[in-house]
Amino acid sequence: MSKLNFEAMSREELREYVRRHPKDQTAFYIYMDSLQNLPGIEITSMEQLAQVIEAKLDEADIKDALDTLEEGRKSGTTSLEQFKKQLGL
Repeated sequence: MSKLNFEAMSREELREYVRRHPKDQTAFYIYMDSLQNLPGIEITSMEQLAQVIEAKLDEADIKDALDTLEEGRKSGTTSLEQFKKQLGL
């Protein structure tokens, strides 16, 4: 088996590889190293940390909701009103 060139992969390709091969420690460490090179957010208080976490959770909720609506739209079997009922809205 040929050795993969992890450094030549994009961050997204490497992330997907690590997700599919969770036991490959070499790939994991190279991916973690690439993340350290990203500009980050400097957390200066517990309040700021809580705000950052809340914002990330809100983003995930919105993405999940949009993905669910898109799946329903594609299938053509679930109306928006049915989704609202399922969500208790």
